[in-house]
Amino acid sequence: MNKKIFAAAAAVAVTAGGAAAIIVNASSAKAEEDVSYREYSVSKGNITVGTEESGTLSLDREYVSFPCTAEVTEVYVKTGTSVKEGDALLKVDPDDVAEAKKQYELKLRSAQNALDEAKDNLTSGTLKAEQELESAKLKGTSAQSEYELYLSKQENEKETSAKNLADLKKQLEEYENMTLTYDDDYAKLTAYENKLSALEAEHKAMEKQYREYQKTDTANNEALEAIKDEYSAYTEKISDTSEKINSLKQAYEEAKAAYEQAQSEYKDAKEAYNDSVYISTSSSDNSSTTQNSQNSNTSAESKYEAASAALTKAYNTYSAAKTAYSGYYVTLGEQISDKIEDYEDKISAAEEVCKAHRKITDAYKSEMDDFNSDISDYREEYEDYKSDFTDIYGNNDADSISDSIEKLKSDISSAQLNIESSAVSESSDSLNAKQEAQSAQSAAELAELTYERTISSLESDVETKQDEYDSLVEEYAEFCENAGDDGVIYAPIDGIASSVSVSEGDSIMQNATIVTLMDTSSVYLSTSVSEEDITALTVGQECTVSLTAYDNKNFSGEIDTISAEPARSSGSVSYTVTVKLDTRNSLNVLEGMSGDVTFLQHQVTDVLTVNVNAITFRDGHSYVKVYDDSGNIVEKEVQTGFTDGRSVEITGVSAGDKLLAEITLSGGKE
Repeated sequence: MNKKIFAAAAAVAVTAGGAAAIIVNASSAKAEEDVSYREYSVSKGNITVGTEESGTLSLDREYVSFPCTAEVTEVYVKTGTSVKEGDALLKVDPDDVAEAKKQYELKLRSAQNALDEAKDNLTSGTLKAEQELESAKLKGTSAQSEYELYLSKQENEKETSAKNLADLKKQLEEYENMTLTYDDDYAKLTAYENKLSALEAEHKAMEKQYREYQKTDTANNEALEAIKDEYSAYTEKISDTSEKINSLKQAYEEAKAAYEQAQSEYKDAKEAYNDSVYISTSSSDNSSTTQNSQNSNTSAESKYEAASAALTKAYNTYSAAKTAYSGYYVTLGEQISDKIEDYEDKISAAEEVCKAHRKITDAYKSEMDDFNSDISDYREEYEDYKSDFTDIYGNNDADSISDSIEKLKSDISSAQLNIESSAVSESSDSLNAKQEAQSAQSAAELAELTYERTISSLESDVETKQDEYDSLVEEYAEFCENAGDDGVIYAPIDGIASSVSVSEGDSIMQNATIVTLMDTSSVYLSTSVSEEDITALTVGQECTVSLTAYDNKNFSGEIDTISAEPARSSGSVSYTVTVKLDTRNSLNVLEGMSGDVTFLQHQVTDVLTVNVNAITFRDGHSYVKVYDDSGNIVEKEVQTGFTDGRSVEITGVSAGDKLLAEITLSGGKE
């Protein structure tokens, strides 16, 4: 076993005198000694601490066989050939494949029949066993019940007699107390009933009056609706006439407005024309001015004549519209307006009557509701008192209470006499009942054991037949998947052919292994771990694996199994630990390859690291020496973290920074 404590920094590997450290000379105050510095570079990486062991690889194997005797016609792989799932391995006679499927189908039918028969046996056997068990249990329960019934019968009779006597005495006490309070309580109940009757009679009278108010409201509403109907009929009757009157009135008003506008425009044009005539007369001495005045005069005259013609036209239109609208239609319009106004006044007055009387009705309804609420409160008070009265006296009156007292006294005497005369000892039937109950209970317990054995046997048979059938179905499905109708047998997994047992023309035996495939997607490394280190390992723990065949490449993995059986050699004890590699994709590996596994104890990743020699620790703080901007060496405080003893996690610096570690040279030697 090659075991060692492993500590590694995945950043720059720094060793004493290594290439990553550079010695820099500096002057010193000492006469015979020179002070020099070794440079260390800050880099980003991982720091890991763990236990490293050596081991060898193993791979899962997949054995390819054929379910019946067949002749090999072609072989496509050799020992050592890498294959992918679905690759052709070899080919057998297609007739043999068809025969194999027939054999499988026959086996499946036989297995299904056997499974169905086992299930039928389970159903019928369970029913029979349950019936026998229930019968035995019923007998045991019945016997035990009869025995318990006998034992409790005497006790029940005693308890019943005693309870009956106590109840009679309690009833006598209650009836005697009734005689003390019945008369006063009954008088109070009668007073409640009389007052409630009077209140209900008064409420009925109020309801009658309220109905009268409602009738008046209904009559008022009907009168209002009649006026509205009459008004609607009138407006519908005069609708055409009203529309014509409104149309003539609108035409008249529009013609009047146009006439007034024409008058205004005529007046303005006339004034403008008079002004132009005046200007023309005043400027007759100047020929140029006279010409302009004449032009202006001509324009004003044209506008004046046009305004005069427009005025005449507007007046004619206005006179015609006024004639059409005046007279009969004006009078008729006024009559219609007066009629409509009269209807609207009547409707308004009727609505006011309805509203006023409805207010009276609502006020009376509110008063009646308040009175009804008072009656409800009083009725509830009465019902509560009546309920209390009934709880105390029931349906008794003074005479029935007296009769009940006499009867109870007689019953108490009879009950006391019955208790005194019914005291008897247990008979010999008690012992016989007990023996019968015990015998039946033993028989029930034996039936329970028999039932469990029967059901267990039947279920076990079904489970066995089911497993056989499922296994055969799975085997047949795998056969159909890996052997085509053309006789080609395909690889069920990715892997390497570790052995090929047949050649072309060979006959293969039923279920004999013809090709063995090593599964390169399921790679394991087995190693031995000492008893001192085994307690720190757990199944599922992460680790890293390096293979000799893959230099400078690590694979992640996790512990798959830890052997519970120790291996002893020369007084030492170790345990076999199997690590499963996380290969993701299949690897080109072979059985027996060597490698090392590191069981991770602690790891920090993607951090700044530097050689521990570059750090100076003082008074609980960490310091480093660096160059300042002028090239002088200065001390700087930093923060340090996890270390593996060679490298340390550091913050306060940057990747690529050069840190200086002081070394002393004496006589030109370190």
